[in-house]
Amino acid sequence: MLERVLRLRWKPVAISLIQKGAALPDVPRPRTKLRYCQSLMAARRGKSLLMTADCHACPDGTSILGLTEIPPKLASGELYIRFGKLATIEAARQMVAERPQLPQRSVQATLVTPLDKAVMPPDVIAIIAQPEQMMWLCMAAAYFTGKKFDFKVSGYNAQCVETTLLPYTSGKINISLGCYGCRASSDVGDDLMFMGVPFAQMPLLIEGLAELAKKAIPDSRAKIYLPPQV
Repeated sequence: MLERVLRLRWKPVAISLIQKGAALPDVPRPRTKLRYCQSLMAARRGKSLLMTADCHACPDGTSILGLTEIPPKLASGELYIRFGKLATIEAARQMVAERPQLPQRSVQATLVTPLDKAVMPPDVIAIIAQPEQMMWLCMAAAYFTGKKFDFKVSGYNAQCVETTLLPYTSGKINISLGCYGCRASSDVGDDLMFMGVPFAQMPLLIEGLAELAKKAIPDSRAKIYLPPQV
């Protein structure tokens, strides 16, 4: 439904945060270390990847998602200043302090697969799409309630925090514009953005999208509101 109605180029990604002590599914691990955001980009292309902490290349993402402790230079904000990402050490410490993260070592692996190849019930669905497609997803999520959204977006820690952790912990849909890390280290296009949907909300989202597909989406895409061309 998502791919057909929205004409998505990339597959929605099923995300599971596998807790410490849980059985690990029989899914390939990457041959080299990857950032979490890089694994999402691979999954949108059809790959399935299971990544324990030793498979992750980004200490920021692993600490946020509860696979490891946060390194001291990240916790202090020093690295954000070194790489010119924030103006002052005070701003860097504020950003780190406000950033949510799961308890250290509470997660033993991240699992990402195309949604249609999920091997276990996912926690979050990540959708990588263009702004027009995201608009319809937001409208579908609001179709039965009419309520607006209060998205949390920063440009920092996009895939680990905004697309994954916030939907996982809040139970609410969140939008992300991406971050400097995921855009610098993956092939995600400049025209794409991200949405994280708690898996429990997918049925209602699909139902709303199906209703919009009956008239609103085709009418809008047909540009019926344009004045006659003369």
